[in-house]
Amino acid sequence: MAKFKAPKGVSGRGSQQAESGGRWYTPLLALYYGNRRILTGAAIGVIVIIAVILGFSYIQGERDNQAQELLGAIILDYERGDHRVALDGNGETLGLLDIIDRYGGTPAGNTARFYAGNAHFELEEYDEALEQFEQFNANNDFIGASATAGRATVHELQGDFSRAAALFERAADLDDNSLRSPHYLHSAARAHMSAGEFSAAEEIILDAKERYPETTLADEFDFMLGFARARNK
Repeated sequence: MAKFKAPKGVSGRGSQQAESGGRWYTPLLALYYGNRRILTGAAIGVIVIIAVILGFSYIQGERDNQAQELLGAIILDYERGDHRVALDGNGETLGLLDIIDRYGGTPAGNTARFYAGNAHFELEEYDEALEQFEQFNANNDFIGASATAGRATVHELQGDFSRAAALFERAADLDDNSLRSPHYLHSAARAHMSAGEFSAAEEIILDAKERYPETTLADEFDFMLGFARARNK
């Protein structure tokens, strides 16, 4: 009986393809088996790192929940105007300073810094207020702008008018709206004029008038503009 034989051309190409295919993965296999301990260890290391990150996120979430509860309890004293009690605690719950010490790395701990800065400011403890405001992680929102303005106010009270002006401008950018931003810019212009920087004050006033033409501070901006221009001659 005659036996079927594949055409030489096809058989030859298939053999060559299989042979060339074997060439590319053979070095990879050699590399793996020669370094499998290292590669396995690296893979395990990646898994451990992922597990640590997930575990840390979980723990931080639990810590933030704890801090939120404590903050909610002590904030009542703050709102009543008992700023010293709010800072140091009332004997039944932790004060803002202890919450910061224990949970400072959590979002709730960061919020506690904002309230602590305000409490120190109300008690005229300006250095302590500035420290809390400077350590506060300010975002582009109302609280971030308020904390930045708090820093500016302390610098203004301490006579560092140029620094205060820059921070008031920063506060206006962090919370850009027609209600609060004009007040921050008004304070920035005032600080510049206190520093004798009348050109800078004029620039801010013109910017504020253009951005917020309907502001209730329009008349004050006009007065400040005339004063700045007169002193700048």
